[in-house]
Amino acid sequence: MKRVVALVFMLTFSIGSFSQTNQIATNSQASDSSGFYTMRLNAVYCEDLLMYSYERLFPFDERLALALKGGFMIWDPFLPLAELALVSGGPKSFFEAGAGSIVDVFGGGGFFTMRIGYRYQGPKGFLFKGSAIYSPDNFILPLIGIGYAF
Repeated sequence: MKRVVALVFMLTFSIGSFSQTNQIATNSQASDSSGFYTMRLNAVYCEDLLMYSYERLFPFDERLALALKGGFMIWDPFLPLAELALVSGGPKSFFEAGAGSIVDVFGGGGFFTMRIGYRYQGPKGFLFKGSAIYSPDNFILPLIGIGYAF
């Protein structure tokens, strides 16, 4: 499980570095569009009053972005979580699909998770997410999230 978490973080930082330099190079070309280059890329949100997350979008083009998420789940007393997802669509409605992990720091284990869902992100920052998390080891969890993008 530790290898999965390490792999997710290494991939995230290498792709994140590429995405930010790619965004700077192409952002001047995309000034008239309504895609990922003109929307708010950072977000904080709460899902089902159990999960609290920070998320950053790294655009690949106008309709496709990589989402990197980190946060925690309130569960005896808390569990760190990380996720890497693809986000597609726009300008306000998006489809999300990704994979991540919920790590049990105190018990020494964790869960591999897969997510599929819908995201609405308004131009003034309102964020709504409806999704389901599936873990082959343990559970299926439907989630409703509300937050703010900045």
